[in-house]
Amino acid sequence: MYWLVTQGSLWFVVFVLLYLFGGALLGWTLAYEVLIGITSPAATSAPLMAWLLSLMGWLLVPAFVGGVTGYLVNRQVDRRRVHSEEDFERRIRHQLGLPPSEGGGR
Repeated sequence: MYWLVTQGSLWFVVFVLLYLFGGALLGWTLAYEVLIGITSPAATSAPLMAWLLSLMGWLLVPAFVGGVTGYLVNRQVDRRRVHSEEDFERRIRHQLGLPPSEGGGR
């Protein structure tokens, strides 16, 4: 979550500014189509801007979505975790007939 707030927010601002600039330069429909890969950046009136939008659509958007999704899934898994790692290790050692580990853990 720390990365998402510190670094991720900076990338999100870059994304929004680039998309707004691309929309004003290319037109909103064309900027969206380049961003999601429907239209080739080479087929626009401003190919450099379109290539930036295209790269952002292929690299930045999936990375951001993946990061947010990973964080949310990890949070849900942590909420449902009933036992700590130490409790789990203690139960496994007991079931295998091993003596308890010294030092309360690893």
